[in-house]
Amino acid sequence: MLPSLPVQGGQTIAESNIFWEPLLQLIEEGKVIPIVGQDLLTIADPAGQKLFYAYLAQQLAGYVGVSSDSLPPGGELNEVACRFLAEGNQIEDIYPALKAVAAKAETLPIPEPLLQLADIKPLQLFVTTTFDSFLTRALNQQRFGGAAKTRVYAYAPTDVEDLPADLNSLGSPVVYHLLGKLSSTPAYAVTQEDIVEFFHSLHSETRRPSLLFDELNRHSLLILGSRFSGWLPRFFMRMAKRQRLSAGGKSDYVVDAEVSNDTSQVLFLKNFSKSTKIYRSGGVLEFVSELHQRWRERHPDDSLFAADALPKVAGPPEMEPGAVFLSYASGDASAADQIKTALEASGVDVFFDREQLQPGNDWEAKLRRTIHECSLFLPIISQQTLTPDRRFFRVEWNLALEEAQKASFSDEEAFLLPVVIDDTSIEHPAIPMKFRATQWQSLPGGQPIPAFISRVQQLYRKYQKSRVTAP
Repeated sequence: MLPSLPVQGGQTIAESNIFWEPLLQLIEEGKVIPIVGQDLLTIADPAGQKLFYAYLAQQLAGYVGVSSDSLPPGGELNEVACRFLAEGNQIEDIYPALKAVAAKAETLPIPEPLLQLADIKPLQLFVTTTFDSFLTRALNQQRFGGAAKTRVYAYAPTDVEDLPADLNSLGSPVVYHLLGKLSSTPAYAVTQEDIVEFFHSLHSETRRPSLLFDELNRHSLLILGSRFSGWLPRFFMRMAKRQRLSAGGKSDYVVDAEVSNDTSQVLFLKNFSKSTKIYRSGGVLEFVSELHQRWRERHPDDSLFAADALPKVAGPPEMEPGAVFLSYASGDASAADQIKTALEASGVDVFFDREQLQPGNDWEAKLRRTIHECSLFLPIISQQTLTPDRRFFRVEWNLALEEAQKASFSDEEAFLLPVVIDDTSIEHPAIPMKFRATQWQSLPGGQPIPAFISRVQQLYRKYQKSRVTAP
């Protein structure tokens, strides 16, 4: 292992156990929340390991037609966006472009540092400052054999999403995207201005995710490669602490080159946050590797911390805010999947319940909320939907019809867009009258056509823009 010479309050500590032992004990007691940043996202490259954000910036530059020369380390995406703007383009266009580029990278192997963190079972709440799905995939792989059991939440200034309950009540690991999650709209941070807006919103009493900050206040933070610079690191720690940094209390840990290489940051923490420990004996990748190794040496059999030993809380799948809701009979799953794939390839978020879960507990209330928050409701109509027996998709249809009655929708502001995938007549009496009176689309076999994709894309983007500009 690397010799560890961390800094506490700006002072070097010669004995590594003074640093590692308290941190490992806090992790064992479930009192640490990692703040995961872009420096942990490594991908394989012919020349060696490369950071994912740097890779994305290169791909994005090519996609939008700007130069990718001399991009500043750690600020590559912001620089590409600035060059895009300098050529007279609109900033709103950078988000769907980046989503299209990033979607192609979803098949890349999960970065090893994230797998190592996910393997440390007592870590249950992960706050990430990145917009990708790597961390969620790492947790699902390491703890659930690839099953999608990790809960995912994302913050945006226009859509405040908090934890649904305190951490002990959730019963499964959680990934919280502090600076938003990949989207075709400015619902995630790409530019430096975005980061300013997110932090300004997070600081607001009315738009702060209170339950999340309760957890940040109660736990020690382990800040890992977030690339926060200037006032951001100390401002974030102050928001999480809810009192002056000099007031003492819990210990936070910072493993971030932007902080450790900044003399003014170290001096500030030395004087005003003496309980904060800054790791300076290596980079964040070396730190995570050593943390994982020390944890495994300490707990070769960590069944005590196994995710399966935790209580599970059932719930419906989560929907991206403003996504398109696909409602279908179970026999039409294959056709629905084709439509979903084509829409997502065009940059449209889609809510698609593969499990066809049935009502239970407060399921209907959650389903009602999901339909209320979707941008467009697409009922897939076929012979499968004409059967007289009770079917769950009809619950979705009825809730969508209720939602549609709350406003008057013109052709440009449609909410219902029925899709017929076989020779079923739209006039069939088993089909709701409102569906029959609404503009509908014929897609034989579920094969999307360009006009349909364009129509959905137009309605989706109009809805998303209305959310972004809403007061």
